[in-house]
Parts: sequence; structure tokens; C-alpha cells
Amino acid sequence: MLVVLATLPGRPDKRAEIAAALTKAAAASRDEEGCLSYAFARDLEDEDRYLSVETWRDQAALDAHFGTPHLVELLGRADELLAGPPVIETYPVQI
Repeated sequence: MLVVLATLPGRPDKRAEIAAALTKAAAASRDEEGCLSYAFARDLEDEDRYLSVETWRDQAALDAHFGTPHLVELLGRADELLAGPPVIETYPVQI
């Protein structure tokens, strides 16, 4: 299993658009084969920092995720919605 943690620095003037885009992407991602969980949250100390917590069955499922239309669309809007690059960390977990 893989756990993916991401931090996304949002643009303050795009909060509503970011929320809509992340909500749409999360819902679609949860329906993917191999997605065990997928959620976004807003940082309590910085309302323009968004956090993603995902769990995936394996690397193949995560790799497939990056080619899905909804993620390609979201990543294509990164320059418009984000104030900087996201920080994405992946951790293999044995259970």
C-alpha cells in the first residue's frame, strides 16, 4: 500500500475555484481502481494551503491515477490555481 501526502499552496483569489476543482478531482479519484482513500483538507493555520491524503493499493494504481482525465485536467490548471509547486511525498506502508 502507498500513502501519498501532498501540500498545495493555493492562490488567495482562487479559493472558490480551488475548492470546486479539488472536490471534483477527489470524487473522481475515489472511484478509481486501486484507490483506497482520497481526501483534501484546508490547513487550519493557513487557509490558502491545501492538504491531500491518499492511499493506493500499489504503485501501478497510483501510476494509472496520474493518467486519468480528471487529474490531467486538475494538473493543467495548477499555474492558474496554485501560488507555487505542490510538494508530494509517497510512503510505502506494510500492513
